[in-house]
Amino acid sequence: MLGADRRSVAILGGLLVLVVAGVFTSVATPAPHTGGDNAGYLSLAHALTSGAGYTELWDPASPPHTKYPPVFPATLGLLILTGATGWLAFKLLMALLMSLAVLLVFAWIVERSGPLPALAVALVTLFSAGWLQASRWVLSEPLFLVFTFLCLWAMERADVTQRSRDGPDPPKASGSSPIWMWVAGFAAILAFFTRSAGLPLILALGAAFLLDRRFRAFGVFSVGSFVLGLPWLLRVRAGGEGAYQPEFWMVNPYEPQLGTIQWTDLPARAWTNARLYVGEVLPGEWWGGSEGATLEILGILLVVLASWGWWKRVTTRPTAAELFVPLYAGLILVWPEVWSGDRFVLPLYPLLLLYAGESLRRVAKPLGPAGVRAVLSAGVLILLLPALPGWMSTAGQAAECRRIAGGGDPLRCNGPGFVEFRDAAAWAGENLPEGSIVLSRKPRLHYLFGGPSGRTFPFTRDPDQFLADADRIGAAYVLLDHVDSVSLFYLPAVISGRPLAFCHVAGWGGTGEGPGTDLFGILPATQRRDGGDLRQLAACPPSFRRSPAKEPVVDPTRIPRLVRRDEPPPA
Repeated sequence: MLGADRRSVAILGGLLVLVVAGVFTSVATPAPHTGGDNAGYLSLAHALTSGAGYTELWDPASPPHTKYPPVFPATLGLLILTGATGWLAFKLLMALLMSLAVLLVFAWIVERSGPLPALAVALVTLFSAGWLQASRWVLSEPLFLVFTFLCLWAMERADVTQRSRDGPDPPKASGSSPIWMWVAGFAAILAFFTRSAGLPLILALGAAFLLDRRFRAFGVFSVGSFVLGLPWLLRVRAGGEGAYQPEFWMVNPYEPQLGTIQWTDLPARAWTNARLYVGEVLPGEWWGGSEGATLEILGILLVVLASWGWWKRVTTRPTAAELFVPLYAGLILVWPEVWSGDRFVLPLYPLLLLYAGESLRRVAKPLGPAGVRAVLSAGVLILLLPALPGWMSTAGQAAECRRIAGGGDPLRCNGPGFVEFRDAAAWAGENLPEGSIVLSRKPRLHYLFGGPSGRTFPFTRDPDQFLADADRIGAAYVLLDHVDSVSLFYLPAVISGRPLAFCHVAGWGGTGEGPGTDLFGILPATQRRDGGDLRQLAACPPSFRRSPAKEPVVDPTRIPRLVRRDEPPPA
């Protein structure tokens, strides 16, 4: 690595590898994430490996998918093709990708500022709550971070320069390596095809080529990006399942009835998101134990220092990293407020930390070399020490989950509601008639756990509205679960309001200590009656299940839908 002592880089890099391995191992949990995105990515990978194409097999209409770009599901699909069917394999992949992302952050900053600043930024980034959590779940963030920092590092390597260790001074000599520019361009394109939020990286890299007067590289990169991206953009434009564009303009994508916003509403949305990120999300990554004004002050201080450091860089010799920051920050600031959270700001952490450190270096420069080292060390400790209790708490929770699972059922960590949800899905897959459609709280997880296709039940307590929506899509079943409070808020009111429109299929759990999980049938319109009470809720007719009944064999360490990968996709 140019401009850095190779021995120091090797020693500090080796130390970082050991710390990363220990930290990510300590927070590893066998439990799957209970959110729908994890199941969504795995169901898309299943669709790809089963020959169904890039479609939503969990949805009864099997629509083409246009929300998540395909690189991450395809990566999971490659793992499936090697025989992976359990949560452990996919979680291990996430931890390895996050480890690689941390090392790429280190390598990138070595090129810019030297090995010690690189180690400091990499360690502080590693112990942020968001980066720790990203290593635990099957989400696209780890792969996106790998491609992002591979791109930034490759662009640094493309400039064969000797940089000053005292700050972001202009390079003393310049040259270029076409190989590293190819790597940077390919990584940027892969980042975009991993997450749509990779578009700012595409734009930043193209602008960097122009600023450096690398017109040939700009032309090749632009043509390559357009040729590779056009099919996906046309697919998105044609519409399909869950495209981002309509959701972007909603007041709240999870409450469509609230309507949409206009261009003139974007500044207000950006201001709301900025306050959230600066006052809560960003400082909370390291100072999670603080709150209120203290957290806001710490966040403002960090952003002010980072902004000054960024400005000095961008007014001296901006690179792709400096151009990426405002483009990416601008994108996440105008997203719907309900999407705001640390998942979306993770790529900015190393950059903000680097810029803030450079600002501290300037502030402390009059104190001499010893003073600079003292101030920078204090800055690192102010960030790192408050983050350690959060890491230890996460590691403790992971250890407790490993104890509860005991090498057996990892879903036990998520509580009885999810165990029953999994068992209900597996039972439904074996016993409901072919082509059944089940309304549930989490249809992607229901499908992944071996259940039939379905959709989220209508978020209404009005029985007539619920039945009309169910009839419209042909759903004959609804699952009342207690994975969270949502089903219990809506469904009991619906069923008790029209008990003679429903029947009972099967149940799980439901001891005197808490609610159980129940599968209800939705009677055909011609068989429904008004009035009645829950005492008249009857068992469903035999046509609501296959005969004879089968008790599914559940291997809790494997994902049922992936075990069934050889089943032919629906027509």
